[in-house]
Amino acid sequence: MSCAIIMRSKNEMPYVVTALERLAQQTYQNFTLYAVDSGSTDGTLEVVRKVCPDRLTQIPPGSYIPGKVLNDMIARTTAEVIVFLNADAIALNEFWLERLLRPILEGTADATMSKQWARPDAYFMVGYDYRRAYDPRNIKQENEDFFSAVACAFKRSLWDRIKFPESGYAEDLAWAKDCRQAGARFQLVLDSEIEHSHNYTIKELYRKKYRHGLTYNRIYDRLPNGFAQTISCLRELVRDGLYTCSRLKLWTIPYNLTYRIVIHLAIHNGLKDAVKKPK
Repeated sequence: MSCAIIMRSKNEMPYVVTALERLAQQTYQNFTLYAVDSGSTDGTLEVVRKVCPDRLTQIPPGSYIPGKVLNDMIARTTAEVIVFLNADAIALNEFWLERLLRPILEGTADATMSKQWARPDAYFMVGYDYRRAYDPRNIKQENEDFFSAVACAFKRSLWDRIKFPESGYAEDLAWAKDCRQAGARFQLVLDSEIEHSHNYTIKELYRKKYRHGLTYNRIYDRLPNGFAQTISCLRELVRDGLYTCSRLKLWTIPYNLTYRIVIHLAIHNGLKDAVKKPK
């Protein structure tokens, strides 16, 4: 099958250099790379332009709407399989793409995603969350819509039937939910591994999770519940504390507490504000 890799970027230095190098080393090379950049100013644009000058799309940063960008980029291709790879996502070996595509090519899945590992310099609690998120034991019925467009692949025929939503954020979660409801098969490919994470400032973390709260209301019809959110936060704080102590990382406790509380506060506020807005 023909394969198109769509890479999104905005100020991804220095990771984009390694990401493109690893892509060139993949055992599976039957792909065409398409790139879209939304206003890079750190040299990312120049690096990407050298690799695919004829398939690079530039858009103003203010016009970046995730779902719309993905739909527009897919429409530019004719490939039978679509792959998303963020410009700061680094394949951990030369088999990353081959393994990601295998379930689709063999007909056992309609969409796949790679396992993500936090970067070596990731904050302690960030690394913990990544290990938990991509542990198959934690991906159960209650969060079956878990999906990440950072590094994933899917049949074009699936996208032909179900497009990415062009409003709000967490477009990958919304799309996965719609696709699963239509009977699509999703698979986390544990041996297709990438390195990807962000050490957000507290302000950046709040903004990201606030958007998630808005999205959870839209996708799952979740409503704000301060009591339930508080109980969930306390449970996770206890879990985090036990894990931190077991790893003897006691100096990380102040940030860990702030990190977890901000996440729950931002999600709650996002849910609360979402009910005030028309969907």
